Amino acid sequence: MKTVSNLSEKEYLTVSEMWQWLGISQGAAYKLTHRKDFPVLRIGSAVRIPKIPFMAWVDTHTSTPMNFGSGVA
Repeated sequence: MKTVSNLSEKEYLTVSEMWQWLGISQGAAYKLTHRKDFPVLRIGSAVRIPKIPFMAWVDTHTSTPMNFGSGVA
């Protein structure tokens, strides 16, 4: 199995790297690649995820409590 330790050096991720990084199943990762709002590059049967738009997509779809990090319980 490949590791995802060198993701900071890459411009594009494979689906395998993406699902390992997110900690989701391979099937769930492939479902994401078919969403209209998910950044994906398809070249023939190859699927690649552009890292910068992917990270922006993750930020957009991540919810945190309103007081997270403010010290308020």
